[in-house]
Amino acid sequence: MSENFSAKETFAIYGESATTITYVRDGYATESKTFPTMRDAIDYLKAFDPIPLGIDLHIRAHRRDIPFNRDNIAKLMREP
Repeated sequence: MSENFSAKETFAIYGESATTITYVRDGYATESKTFPTMRDAIDYLKAFDPIPLGIDLHIRAHRRDIPFNRDNIAKLMREP
């Protein structure tokens, strides 16, 4: 994603795309979950306290995976 990343625009374009998150909770245990929509995945991440140490998020769109970096994930989590 670019420096001009817009969480609102991303939700508008990819919000209904299946989204997979892989996260590290305690430095050792890695879990991966797939959600039917990006909003479901982001809401799941918002429920963590504290936020996992490592997060990998990607959506499946146009027959390819589109990854999001940590900064962009943070922007998605701040979008209402």
